[in-house]
Amino acid sequence: MRYKKNAVASGVALAMAMTTLSAQAQQRVENPQQLGDVQVTANRLPQSQADVLASTTIIDRDEIERSQADSVVELLQGRAGIEMTQSGSPGTVSSLFMRGTNSNHTLVLIDGVRINSAASSNGASSLEFLSPDMIERIEIVRGPRAAAYGSDAIGGVIQIFTRNGGKDTQAELNLRAGEDGFGKQSAYVAAGNADTRLNATLFHRDGDGFNSTEADTSGEDDGFESTGAQVGLSHRFSDSVQGSFRALRQDFDSDYDYGGASNYTSEGYQQSFSGNLDVALEPDWNMRLTAGHFDERRDDRNDGQRETLAKTKRDELGIQHTFTHEHGIESLGVDYRHEAIDYDSIWDSINRDSRENYGIYGLIQREYGRHQLSGSLRYDDDSLFGDKTTGNIAYAYQLATYQQLGASYGTAYKAPTLYQLYSASPYGNYGNRDLDAEKSKSTELFWSYQRDGWHGRVSLFENRIDDLLNTETGPDGEYRYYNVDEARIRGVELSGGWTYGSLSLNASLTRQDPENRETGDQLARRAELYGRIDADYRYHAVSVGMTLRASQERPDSDYSDAIDAGYGVVDLRTAWQVTPTVELSAKLENAFDKDYQLVDGYNTQDRYLEGGVKLSF
Repeated sequence: MRYKKNAVASGVALAMAMTTLSAQAQQRVENPQQLGDVQVTANRLPQSQADVLASTTIIDRDEIERSQADSVVELLQGRAGIEMTQSGSPGTVSSLFMRGTNSNHTLVLIDGVRINSAASSNGASSLEFLSPDMIERIEIVRGPRAAAYGSDAIGGVIQIFTRNGGKDTQAELNLRAGEDGFGKQSAYVAAGNADTRLNATLFHRDGDGFNSTEADTSGEDDGFESTGAQVGLSHRFSDSVQGSFRALRQDFDSDYDYGGASNYTSEGYQQSFSGNLDVALEPDWNMRLTAGHFDERRDDRNDGQRETLAKTKRDELGIQHTFTHEHGIESLGVDYRHEAIDYDSIWDSINRDSRENYGIYGLIQREYGRHQLSGSLRYDDDSLFGDKTTGNIAYAYQLATYQQLGASYGTAYKAPTLYQLYSASPYGNYGNRDLDAEKSKSTELFWSYQRDGWHGRVSLFENRIDDLLNTETGPDGEYRYYNVDEARIRGVELSGGWTYGSLSLNASLTRQDPENRETGDQLARRAELYGRIDADYRYHAVSVGMTLRASQERPDSDYSDAIDAGYGVVDLRTAWQVTPTVELSAKLENAFDKDYQLVDGYNTQDRYLEGGVKLSF
């Protein structure tokens, strides 16, 4: 293990030494987060969406504002390949399932920084408190991306980019109010010129919520509150050097119901910091240095008495070199990650509090006439469970200027968390330090189309996942985590849309067979069929829109026979640009007052009305 770490460290040193070569290049460094439809998440470098062979979706700032969504959960629900659940009122625990994989099989990033918990039982990310007010865009990449990012990206990657500053001075004030005592306020300011850009966002939302569970007969609502701030700064030092810094902090406090009791609370914070330095070493050779930090604190209490305090801290460093040629791109990078936890619970403890990971990865992409080929390879060395090599290869053929046919194959893995490895409890032994990583092999065939305002994609996918973790009684009689399960997920994913003048239509439909290969049962909380339709139309100063989210029934748990019934929910919205400075807006969620559940026994929002005013300067 020591030899492997030294080898990776030597690679980092060599790559850094290369930066002294040709520091004054002629090519200007562009900020990939400001390049229109450029996608940066799929391969960790800026590429046009047309050149990315993975299945992707971009939710930009215009769409975020048009949707009037109050949370990231609302923004993502029902998108192509994405199912989400939430255990009651806003602010309660949410789970994301991408292409039928588990809720911890999707890597979530904020400005390139991982935000998954290292102290929870499964290592998933907390999306329920992330505010759309601080988001510039969201990039969704479906399918395995471990060859670029390492652990966790079995189902795909979601990257959230925080707000940008522009070349001009601007400001926004957004005030909203709704039923159930809901209120939201946000302020955004930005200033800059050709070389320096600065922006900041302040945001707050709170509400009385609603009674989260059927078992709680007290009628008590489960309220929530979240307050935060975001800052972004970028500066061009010269024609060849540019740097940026981003910071996000948000504090949260929410009530939730558990086991029929209604006196549970969860409070804490999330914060992330990221910095990039881009250097054009030659006209065809760019280098990026990255650094990031994330920490999260959750304090769960029952009737005021602490039950669990969980803290995660993570630091990341990386260096990436990208070479562009007439027929393609090559990229080589190394990264380092250290994470630590602080855990205190009346139920259990964790006997080891830190780990580190070294990784080295490479990408090559080529285009010859109508043929396009990309491949990537990554090697990871984890201090706790060992090393892992993953890869991805994709090919596409241009049938016409507007049609493409292709295929891809990729491998991925999910490293066990510190909790799964080292937790211990007087009520039973949970941790197992002999755990192996969960592993997957995925294939995809696709056809895409883009012409005259139309765009569409059809993807056939299969993902086989081995060594899934589960808790059960082992041969020694101890109840703990084991690598016991296997899953096979097959499906077809359709997405597309049409834009004509002021009319915009977008739709997605996913048909899948998420099967537990051990039992033959359908995987919990994953439907065989679900989809979403968005329609928006603008007539002069007035716009109207509609979203339909629908899903078939799905099993709720591996441990019960409960079934969550299918549903179809319609949300309506409208906005009026009264003056260039003033915009009024309103939305009606669950317009037909559909009674449905995403988690068995937990209520969802009934018909809900909200309105607001936005002032732009």
